[in-house]
Amino acid sequence: MPLTLTTTANNYHVYKIQIAAKLAGVDLKVDEVKTVHTKLPLQQSPVLETEGGLVFQSNAIMRYLARTAPAALAYGQSILDSAQVDQWIDWCLNNFEPARGVWIFPVLKMMQLNMKSYNAAKKDVSRALKTMNNHLQNNTFFVGHQPTIADAAIFSALLDMYTTVFSPNYIKGFTNVTRWFNTVAHHPAFAGVVGEVVFATEEKKAEFPKKKQQQQPKKKKQQQQQKKKVKVAKPKHWSALLPKSTMNMDATKKLFFNKQPFNETFFDTFWDNYYDAKGHSFYTMKYQYNDENVEFWKTQNQVGMYIQKLVHARKHAFGVMGILGADEETGPWSVEGAFLFKGDVPTPELKDCPGTEYYTFTKVDTSTEEGKALIKAWYQGDVVNGAKFLDKRYFK
Repeated sequence: MPLTLTTTANNYHVYKIQIAAKLAGVDLKVDEVKTVHTKLPLQQSPVLETEGGLVFQSNAIMRYLARTAPAALAYGQSILDSAQVDQWIDWCLNNFEPARGVWIFPVLKMMQLNMKSYNAAKKDVSRALKTMNNHLQNNTFFVGHQPTIADAAIFSALLDMYTTVFSPNYIKGFTNVTRWFNTVAHHPAFAGVVGEVVFATEEKKAEFPKKKQQQQPKKKKQQQQQKKKVKVAKPKHWSALLPKSTMNMDATKKLFFNKQPFNETFFDTFWDNYYDAKGHSFYTMKYQYNDENVEFWKTQNQVGMYIQKLVHARKHAFGVMGILGADEETGPWSVEGAFLFKGDVPTPELKDCPGTEYYTFTKVDTSTEEGKALIKAWYQGDVVNGAKFLDKRYFK
């Protein structure tokens, strides 16, 4: 009896699940519905129905399918392979898919266009592709010597990009990624799901929403034309009202990440040569309801979704958030973080981000060695305030 996957239409996450099923040799039936059933957890799709119960969240479903048939090696050939498969799946979810969505969703008219975020997302996608391109320089697949569910996850996230917004000129800079993409696209498990992949011949761009023109009575329109146009001064952005700073947020982020996973010597020179204490400030943050974090995967989703929502604060903030605890089985877990902000208070854009009201922000005195050590522990350590990082994610 095949497993049943219930999903709504136009959900690219379904591709990786179907590919994972084929890699594992699992019989899968896909039931497409207009709205998710009320029985589904959180009323989210896709969801997999098994004899033992329901599994939702696409990556969890994909991992479940791979584990049902370990001999198929969809999860790799060893414990190390499996860890590396997880690492690339999580990296895709946190480092590539948020930017991918902000770029392509307005093009597909699935999200309202914000030009500033749209352009920033293109740059973030290019940075993510560069990471993939470097890894694939000496690797045929992301892990091991045959496709795994890591390849399925990244391929599914890239599929619409290659067919819709990646122009031929754009992908010239990522030849290793394109070589890998073509390789897996012709693999039976992938081709059996998506069919023939046709690359875009030019970039399809998001359209500006059309303004509705209201027809006015002729007399009223003439009266308005006769009135003098009064120029209204555009209010200055809050950052323009701050004293000029010697530190550049974007340059600081690049200095921190100029080595992978980060520049270990960053803080050796940061405080004396780069940090501008008058124009910037560090804050720690703590979730106010940590006693409710009793399921680890839900806690991970909470952190990931909050970071995705901070896109409008990217220009003026650089942070790290983590889940702290003894191990992944012993809850509740503490969600905390540290952020560098332009100015003396948390970036105003945070106020517009849903969920910020559930965090308490505390300023760090970086004029002391204790304060500097605390910030270094947050950004580069494995332990902070005596608690171990079980999951760490950067907002950059």
